[in-house]
Amino acid sequence: MAKSISDDFELKQDTTRIPFNELNDSLPKINYNELLIDKLKIKPTNLIEWKQRHYLTNYFNNNKKIKIFITFGNWYDSKDSLRLTYKPDGTLVYCDIPCIWEKRNLGELYPVELRTADAIFNSLRLIVRLATYDIYSSFDENSDISTSYVRTDPEIWRATPPFNITTLSTNSTLISFIASHITEFRKSFIPLLQAHMNVASFGNVYQNTPWDLYPECLNLWKFDTKNCVVSKYPFYLAIESCQEKDYSTEKLWDIFKLGVVPVIWSAPNVRSYLTHHKSVIFIDDFPNVEALANYLRYLVKNETAYLEYHKWRTMKFSDEFEKKSYMSMRNMECNICKEVARLRILEGRI
Repeated sequence: MAKSISDDFELKQDTTRIPFNELNDSLPKINYNELLIDKLKIKPTNLIEWKQRHYLTNYFNNNKKIKIFITFGNWYDSKDSLRLTYKPDGTLVYCDIPCIWEKRNLGELYPVELRTADAIFNSLRLIVRLATYDIYSSFDENSDISTSYVRTDPEIWRATPPFNITTLSTNSTLISFIASHITEFRKSFIPLLQAHMNVASFGNVYQNTPWDLYPECLNLWKFDTKNCVVSKYPFYLAIESCQEKDYSTEKLWDIFKLGVVPVIWSAPNVRSYLTHHKSVIFIDDFPNVEALANYLRYLVKNETAYLEYHKWRTMKFSDEFEKKSYMSMRNMECNICKEVARLRILEGRI
């Protein structure tokens, strides 16, 4: 019987077979832990990479506690910590890594107790104990831990109904504005807009409307009072203090949970990380202030057009916004603990 090519191949395979134990010894050894730890050295650029870093950090941290002492500054104060909840062992409830986030007065700490902390957090800068570097956390995407000003779960924003423009009268004020300090742009823009339409200003800048106009909004926490007042108007004038890359504060993000359309002057790259490209109105898109005022008046007379700015509530969030939400104030404490744990892993202290 003639042999086929496949028979000959099988024969050659049989005659050259190598015992498994010898084959195994001849292969180079691969240390998969080292490969995975090397991935922790690479700065993430998108949401998936950030989640991968945090997953690996949690794995190699092996449930070891991270202790951070915090001192409050102007940027992060005692009210920010009111939203935090703790487990019986003192770690944060919502964090998937054992994170102790504890307010302490550094002047009252003994050196022995101070050395039990892995890091000290003060305002925007995190100083890591026994390290030769700092961890910098800010709104800047280039910082070690970028932290946006998103303070609440954006999924909750979807449930807020849009402002009901059918309740407005002919003389209704359409837009509100709240700012604590004046800037060059605010100084020049607000009077120009007021020349074409009423602006209900409640803050220190061009205040013309008393807070007690809405008694139900008084005696609340400062952001709740502000948000209550803002929700009374179909538009909110969200003018940041500057146009700096990545800089979008609660002036923008808080408005999405109020059913109001933000009219914004914000970061030059803000379009890249909005919930949706048609979720805000850009001041810079109009040739002049009068054109903007006319457009706002058009929207409140055309419910279909106004609701176009609320369609994002039923749509998938943009990928860049998802990253902003994940790397945000609402997750900041946990994200910082994960960063400290990552550095401990890279130093071999786990």
